[in-house]
Order: sequence, then C-alpha cells, then structure tokens
Amino acid sequence: MSWEWTAASLALLSTSALSLAIAIALYRRREIRGVSNLAALMLAIAYYTLIAAFEAAAVPLHRKILFSKLEYVGSGSVTVLFVLFAARFAGRTAWRTRPRVAALWLLLLFVPLAATNEFHRWIWTGFSPGAPGSNAIVYHHGPAFFAFIAAICAYLFAGSVLLIEAAIRSSAVQRRQSIACLLAAAVPWISAVLYTVGVTPAPGLNLIPLSFSVAGIVLAVGIVPLRLFELVPVARERLLESMSDGILVLDSQRRLVDLNPSARAMFRLPRSAIGTDAARLLAAWPSILEHLDPKREVRLELSLYQKPLYHADLRITPLRTTLEASPGHLIVVRDITRRHLAETALRAANEHLQAQLREIERLQEELREQAIRDALTGLFNRRHLDDMLPRILARAERDGAPVSVALVDIDHFKQANDTYGHRAGDALLAELGGLLSRQARPGDIACRYGGEEFVLVFPGMPLETAVERMDGLRRTFRAADLRALGIERPPTLSAGIAVFPEHGASQDELLRAADAALYQAKASGRDCVRVAGEPAA
Repeated sequence: MSWEWTAASLALLSTSALSLAIAIALYRRREIRGVSNLAALMLAIAYYTLIAAFEAAAVPLHRKILFSKLEYVGSGSVTVLFVLFAARFAGRTAWRTRPRVAALWLLLLFVPLAATNEFHRWIWTGFSPGAPGSNAIVYHHGPAFFAFIAAICAYLFAGSVLLIEAAIRSSAVQRRQSIACLLAAAVPWISAVLYTVGVTPAPGLNLIPLSFSVAGIVLAVGIVPLRLFELVPVARERLLESMSDGILVLDSQRRLVDLNPSARAMFRLPRSAIGTDAARLLAAWPSILEHLDPKREVRLELSLYQKPLYHADLRITPLRTTLEASPGHLIVVRDITRRHLAETALRAANEHLQAQLREIERLQEELREQAIRDALTGLFNRRHLDDMLPRILARAERDGAPVSVALVDIDHFKQANDTYGHRAGDALLAELGGLLSRQARPGDIACRYGGEEFVLVFPGMPLETAVERMDGLRRTFRAADLRALGIERPPTLSAGIAVFPEHGASQDELLRAADAALYQAKASGRDCVRVAGEPAA
C-alpha cells in the first residue's frame, strides 16, 4: 500500500484546497492595493500544504523523503512572500527594491541542500518510525535544518515587525485590520516553535504549513472586505499627500474632515477649510452636494472651471460606520480635461463625418437615379429596362403570370420637330413622358427607348387590359392641348403590344414582337394600337 490518508494528511489536503480557493478569490479582487501580494502568498501556501499532505499520506520512506524535499520550496516561498506582503501592507517601498527582493529569495538556497541530503546529511541525519499504527516517521535533524528554521524565524520576525508597526500606526477606523495583522504575525511564530521542539496535536502533523494557512486566511478576512481607509495603513504622507487625484472626506454632518493638497488646489480651498460645512466650501458646485447618496457610490463628470477649462471625474462613496446612523462620504476627484477635450473633438469630428456621409449617400442616390433616368422625360432609360425586364419575366415564369410590353412611337415626330423647332420637340417628348409616368401603376416600367420611342412594361397585366390601357393613352395624348408649347396641332401615337409568354419568352423576343406590331400600326395609318401576330387591317 503506497498511501494512507490519515486525519493529519486530510487536514493538510483540506487546508490546501481552502488556500487555493482563497487565492483565486483574492486574485479576482486584485484591483485592491496589496491583494495581489496576498493572493501569491495564499497560492504558495496551497502548494506547501498540498506537498505536506502527500508527505503525511505517503507510506514508503523514500516517497516521504521526496515530498519533504519539495516542502522546502513551499516553506521558503511562503516565508519570503509573507515578508513581501508585510512590506507592501506597511507601505515600505524600500523593502521591495530588486536587490532586496533578490536577497530575500536567497532563502531558497536551502532547497538544493535538502535535495542533496544523502551526500552530506546536513538537513536530516536519519529517520525512525513514528507512533505504532501510523505511517508517520521521525526526522532527525542536522545543523542545516536548524539554520533553516532560524532563517524562517528571522524572516517571520521582520514581517511581524512590519505588520505590528503598521498596526500601531492605524487609526480607530483600522482597528479590525490591526487585530488581523497581530493574529497573522503570531500564528507562524507559535507553530514554528512547537514544530521545532516536537509538540504536535497529532503524530506526523506539520504545524508550519497549517500556521501559514491560518495566517493567510486571517489576513484575507481582515483586509479584503474593508474599504479605502481600512485597506492598508500606509503613512498618510506617502499616500494622500502625493496623490495627483483630489481626496475630500466629509463626515456625517457634511463637514470637511480631511483633504489632500491636490483637492485643495482643484477647489482652491484655504488651509483653514478643515471643519467647514461642505455646502459653503462647494457652493459653486451644487451638483456635488446633490449626489451625496448615503446608500451607493455615484460617478459624475462636471467642469470645475471654464476659463481655463478644468473638467473632472468625481467618485462619491458613502463611508458608513457602526457608530453613525448616516454615513460620511469620500470624494475622489480626477482631472480629465484632456480626455474631455479629446472626446468633444471626437464627437464634433464624428458629427461632421456623419453629415459628410449623408451628403455622399444623397449624391450617390442622385447618381444612381441619373444613371437609370432619362434626363429629358424623367422616365427610366434603356439601361434600367435591360436590367429589370429579364427579372420581371423570370418572376412571371415562376408565378405563371402574363407580362404585357408596349412599344409607343410619336407619329410624324420629325415633321413636328422640323415645323415647331427642336425646343418644341423636346417639350413634346417631356409632355408624353409626364403622361406615361402619371398613368403607370406601381410596379409598371415606363422608359424612353430611344428618340421618340417609348416602352411600357405591365407586369401581371393580360393582353386585353393592356390594349385598353394603350388605347386610352393614345386618345388622351391626341386630346392634349399643347398650344402652350407652341404646337398648334399635336401629333398622334401609335403602339404595338406583345405579351409574355405567347409572343416571346425573352426580352429580345418580346421587344421584336412589339416592334413588329408597331410597324403594323404605322402601316395601318398610324394613331392606333396593334397586337403582335394580329393580321393587318
């Protein structure tokens, strides 16, 4: 049997899972100052306790020794990360320079000593069985082990001093955090001493990884739920005084109780402003007072000044305590003038671009219309007919519907043009174009085919109806009064009609049939309508 999961190993395994869950939860809150350091610490603790659990559950001696060697990676990493977190928490930036961080990680030099213990026996001098009925073993330690424990104690001492110093500097608002720091600093100390002297609650239970887990959990519970002023008790001069963002703190009576130099400059407040009613200090910006919501955080933008422009983003957060029925407020002000100007310029450019796009679309529509319209008559041109008529015939073939096509010509147009002049001839063509356009149904196509010839397409219209329509059109044109155009005697119309599919299955066939019918109408004396295939009159 290679594994024996005892109460001790299961406790370590559960602690590892809990530490990993806390590390993941902390990483999701990494926007809070210092939490990413705490997440790294909890991740290292999860590894440390997992390896310790495997060591406690392993039965063969060689496997226990292997996991014990791997524990040195975890215990060393946890110790270093504990110190780095304490330095981060206390605001000691000098501890986090690259040379000092590299020096702290020298603690891991004990890892190769543990890995090569068989050659020098400086870590363990020997091993003996533990209590009867258990798979625990007793490690007989060499001088390097006690040096490693001494180094851990030194690191713990340094981290504890940093945490306790930060707790001493804390205010009443940070009391919960101070207690968490003191507890977190004490637990690893106690466990290290107990493990060194061999005092454990259960045979084979390694207290050091458990103690670091407890310390990490205490720190996570004590720090993460608290807000800005409860987060990290860094020296006020290093945090608020150097911030470029403006900070104002109002109490429950809306009196100014604190501000930093940036806020004083932004609002042009005197040094004696502390203790003054905010309604008086911020009278020039009433919208700020209107957004002091006691239940939720509010974001707003406003211009503090116009000349020169100073546009700011404000975040107003309620600060509730157990002693106050109504909360105070934290106001964080950030200068976003450049961004505001850039956004304003971008909006103006976008509006100008949208106007240009609308104008381009209008011009494109005009060009499309010009491309398919006859300029003189306003009717569609031959290009549009060549594009649309095949589609209409294909749809009619699917639906089994007729399509009537009429070819119309002005009788003796050349004679009228020569008699009354080209201007009158153009006016006559335009008059006929208007008449065709007015009498066309929605879906019909009326186009100028060329010269004085016009084509009418009637989708879905049977031959008999098309003949009636064209005959009515002929009579209307003949009765038109064109004297205003200078034409005393208006010309007449002749028309030839063909219907799909009887007279043709394609555009060319239909137009040829309609043209032949038109030729018959001309030959029959003009001013009449003829149908394709109809015998000559």
